[in-house]
Amino acid sequence: MTAEQIMFNFQSGRMVDALAFIGTIIAIWLALRVANMTGENPASNLVTKLVSTGFCACIIAGSWQAYTFAANTFIITARRIQDNIENAPNPEAAQNFIDYVGTTQTSATPTPLGIAFLAIVTIMLLTLIWLPRNN
Repeated sequence: MTAEQIMFNFQSGRMVDALAFIGTIIAIWLALRVANMTGENPASNLVTKLVSTGFCACIIAGSWQAYTFAANTFIITARRIQDNIENAPNPEAAQNFIDYVGTTQTSATPTPLGIAFLAIVTIMLLTLIWLPRNN
């Protein structure tokens, strides 16, 4: 695989990651709306709260997966560059990219910032659904 093909695949992956990020932000917004409406509605019973919690958990799980795919776009590109570094037009820049990514082993988790963001959103969703409101 040539350096041009590697970078083309990387840029294509980044476009997919950007669209997935936009989708997760819209889904998180929807989950926050559902959680807020569930928590505000005095008629919300245990079943309603459990269904809302399940819906929100699915959104968080899907976001986790999308953020993990985005992290792996960089990792897989670094691995391909490492495998072909002797053919790179600029080996120093190629090594700098590998060093920036920090690993060539695929990850099962998002970056630490993605994990922190999803943890905060999860706390927000659960408190909106389950904690009583002070009116």
